[in-house]
Amino acid sequence: MLLKTPEELAQFVKIDDNEFPTVLPPEIERLENVLLRPLLGAPLLAWLQAQYDAGIEADSLAARLLRVVQAPLARLGVAGVVVELQMTVSNTGIQIMSTTTHKTAFQWQTKQLEKTLLRKGYLDLCHLLYWLEQSREGSPELQAWAAGPGQTLRRQLIVSVEEFNRFENISSSWPVFEALKPLMRRQELFILAPQLGDEFLQELRDQVRTRTLSEENEELLETYMRPALASLTLARAIPELGLRLTGDGIELMVARIDDANEKEADAGLDLLLQARAFEAQRAADILLEKMRAFLNRTASATRYATYFASSIYKPATTPIPLNTAESRVYRAC
Repeated sequence: MLLKTPEELAQFVKIDDNEFPTVLPPEIERLENVLLRPLLGAPLLAWLQAQYDAGIEADSLAARLLRVVQAPLARLGVAGVVVELQMTVSNTGIQIMSTTTHKTAFQWQTKQLEKTLLRKGYLDLCHLLYWLEQSREGSPELQAWAAGPGQTLRRQLIVSVEEFNRFENISSSWPVFEALKPLMRRQELFILAPQLGDEFLQELRDQVRTRTLSEENEELLETYMRPALASLTLARAIPELGLRLTGDGIELMVARIDDANEKEADAGLDLLLQARAFEAQRAADILLEKMRAFLNRTASATRYATYFASSIYKPATTPIPLNTAESRVYRAC
């Protein structure tokens, strides 16, 4: 376990009397397995645990990695047990803590704390991934991460929350981005592949995965493909992620923020969702049209060569000039 002492916990979460809650270790272990192991990979996680157990030097690379790892563990860990901290379970039922000096927080306070810790904890995960990318050449262990799990995380053309958020606002939310990943891969296959050709799309995927993007492909991605993919994904996500399949049937997953009282979704909300999905799809269609025009205009045997050699490529038609130097009659329109 990478977080064990009250002093470490207190760096990220305000706790009383330097206590380490007894319900917290199982939650931290769960988070290490569910979140950290897929992100760091088993070898890097084991190396960091060995460094932690042996005692880490304050200014070492392992110490810096440990700090960015402990931040989400602490905040998401406490968020996961904040309800359990308020009550005890016995043979006589469930009791809450209430003494002459302490009493259980109100429900709205508990929910607000949980929400705050979750938001900060998931932002910490975004920062952890950013730190790993920026530091991937810093040690053999991080180089191995970049060649293994660090590549596995780059399976789509948009690889991080920050990249997606540049084109469509998802409030830098890690859970939202994770939910969008399957939809992004589907949009790449169903929409981008017919526009680009399978070979060119695979070339772009491979270069993104291995961090070897050429300058021209980076320009294409940033100008057209990533904004189009973000809009396509959002347009598809609005109807698809708005529903959840459960054992009892299909549930509507639309909420309206109201700290005082949670309410059902407004009756007219479906029109707003349809309009938002329509605008996202329209933006994507325009970007894809411009992308094809750009590729057909600029592709050659030396530039975007894979696309140029594919059956998808269509030479841009040269417009016939309205007037030339030899024209006997000049036309204005």
